[in-house]
Amino acid sequence: MFGRRLRELRVARGLSQAELVGTDISAAYLSRLESGARPPTERVLSLLCDRLGVSPSEFLAPVSSPLAQALATVATVGDSPQTAVILEDALRRDSEGDVVLRWQVLWLLARCYQVQGRADDELRALRDLVALSDEIDLPDIQARSQVRLARKLRGSGELADARVAAGRGLELATEYKLSFRDVVEATLTLISIDAETGQLADARRRADQLTRSLSEGAEGPLADMISTRLQVEVLWTAAGVAVRQGDRAGTAELLQQALRSMPSNEDPVLWMRLRLAAASMYLQMDPRDTAGARRCLDEAASAATLVGMPLHQLEVLLLQCQLAFHEGRFDDARALSDRLGERPEGMGRRDQVALEILRNQMAIVAGDRAAAQGAMERIAKEARESGNVEVAAEAWRALAESLAVANGVTRG
Repeated sequence: MFGRRLRELRVARGLSQAELVGTDISAAYLSRLESGARPPTERVLSLLCDRLGVSPSEFLAPVSSPLAQALATVATVGDSPQTAVILEDALRRDSEGDVVLRWQVLWLLARCYQVQGRADDELRALRDLVALSDEIDLPDIQARSQVRLARKLRGSGELADARVAAGRGLELATEYKLSFRDVVEATLTLISIDAETGQLADARRRADQLTRSLSEGAEGPLADMISTRLQVEVLWTAAGVAVRQGDRAGTAELLQQALRSMPSNEDPVLWMRLRLAAASMYLQMDPRDTAGARRCLDEAASAATLVGMPLHQLEVLLLQCQLAFHEGRFDDARALSDRLGERPEGMGRRDQVALEILRNQMAIVAGDRAAAQGAMERIAKEARESGNVEVAAEAWRALAESLAVANGVTRG
């Protein structure tokens, strides 16, 4: 608010930034004041008031600011279907508003889009968020914006761009000695990207370093900074690396540590998401651990009916469909697949590919071998070409398994 009003007063008097500050303040500092990236000190405020011929009251934030009103409204009403509309309207009405307020509104708006399953809108908002954070030029805001964009790009299958964003986030967090959590979140994102692109040695190295740091920090000066949520996210990510390396025992141990660490009443949504992730990892094991997957999935499904968002409901259905197939309940798998629909609205790109693989597996078992096998080979080839080694490997594994099942069914 201050920065916007300062610019209005300066422009109204026909002054350039250099003319206003003279030799007492740098033009770069004034630019950051006007952007909202820095609050004025008492001395600077007094100097500006003298130069502009106004009292400090001239800089008070107007109560009618659409951005401020939207933030206040959202803070008091919480999540609702109208939240995105309120935030979108504020951005339209105050397109030249305080840049920090715009960043806050965009941060919340991206979250709304995520909840509503509006993937394209979320990605666009996050790109705008990163651009705005660079304009503000505060390292913590820049780092968090980059990491959040990286996670979305990873989910969309844009792994090369995701790596760049995550790397930039970690670079900022390290260079400017940001909070322990900022460093950890950037590192976790890079680990996931490394794992999906087949750089498992790098992923394991980072994961081992992180779990070791977390273990040491829990008993040292970092203890107050290490939340249960952070511990769970580190263990969960490390398990994801272990399962891709074929380390069945290591995966199970890490998952059990994570599951024991998270009480359901502390963060019900994270408790549910952890069990969804664990169910998925049990199904990725070799051989696939359907008993472990069923146990976690049953717990997650119950929680999803109470606290889950639409995207969690889709994830539950997809995992139930995969579990049914791997347990040999092919009719149940087809019924669950039908419930998901042709192209489930709001489903992430990775889950869409997983569903396509699963449907081709069901087709092979049902006898439609040629077309489904060709589709599976195409998925594997495209994944390999785009650098997604994990999806390529899973497509080939799924093809081999479904052909083996089909041959067994035929012989039977």
